[in-house]
Amino acid sequence: MDRVYHSAWSELCQGMAAAGALDEVIEVHEAYLLSIQRQCFVVPDKLWALIASRINSILGLALDFYSVQQTLGSGGATAAMKARCEMEVDRIWKQFDDCVAFLLRVLSFKLNVGNFPHLADLVTRINYNYFYMSDSGNLMTATGSEAVASRPRKVFGARVDR
Repeated sequence: MDRVYHSAWSELCQGMAAAGALDEVIEVHEAYLLSIQRQCFVVPDKLWALIASRINSILGLALDFYSVQQTLGSGGATAAMKARCEMEVDRIWKQFDDCVAFLLRVLSFKLNVGNFPHLADLVTRINYNYFYMSDSGNLMTATGSEAVASRPRKVFGARVDR
């Protein structure tokens, strides 16, 4: 949040210094509020709402994965329970991979048509070490079941890592 406020605050200060009339001050302040809303994905716009919903879906899938890991790590999991958890992990992984790929496509498109430094930062954080996308912007993930099958799988005791 500090990054959001800092960049928007700098623009507000510059705009206020340049404003010569009350109407200009109001316009600069409205631009400041809109900038904060956009960077927090709460602006009433379909594209920004889509981005926010994908981010929320990804975070929800992370919580689902944590829940499955807690079940597997409890020590009392039967073979049937482990099999169900394996299937659930595969489902979560497929949805996660699809959500991230879609989100990166949308963000990349948005970055190609405008200047959105906060989106560039988000892409960098999601795509750290170029896991999902090459440095040239090409997605490196397969979609659907291909992605699940192509991911390396490590098994540590009752815990499954991908």
